[in-house]
Amino acid sequence: MSRFEAIDPKLWHCGQILHHLRLEHRIAVSRMGVNGHHELHNLFDQSMFKRAWALDGKLAGIAGITGSAISPLGFVWLTITDAATRYPVSIIRETRQFLDDAMIVKRELATTILSGDDAAKRLAIFLGFHYEHAGPGGPAYSRLTRKILSRSIDGNPEIRMPMGAGYAISLGYHLEDA
Repeated sequence: MSRFEAIDPKLWHCGQILHHLRLEHRIAVSRMGVNGHHELHNLFDQSMFKRAWALDGKLAGIAGITGSAISPLGFVWLTITDAATRYPVSIIRETRQFLDDAMIVKRELATTILSGDDAAKRLAIFLGFHYEHAGPGGPAYSRLTRKILSRSIDGNPEIRMPMGAGYAISLGYHLEDA
């Protein structure tokens, strides 16, 4: 049985993971026209919260949250290897734990989904990211509402920010008021 576990994140993981990123993610980054290694290195350096995961002892993913330590807002980034995608339940469990830990000191998180990275969009929607507080762009907690949110994202050009040869979409995350 494969073992998916949290490990201590290291700067050198940034270079290592770039060689094993999901194909969709590599294509989306290349469309932006940026140096992926440089961007990931900068995000890692700027992150106040960092997490890394290994699958059978090999790097499977890195995540972080950038932003001021005293700000209630943070920006989430996540990279996952092709090998890790075969363990979606582990990815969801570990990513939710990471977000829960961050939400102890943050009130709202944001992330960017790059055009063409449908797997990243599906994961963000499943985790509770959205672009409106209600309606078709609001949080989605069922299969039907996740499908509605995904279609709303795809069909709403107003939320797209041009980047290189593609675009990015910003999504937000917050805990629901009890």
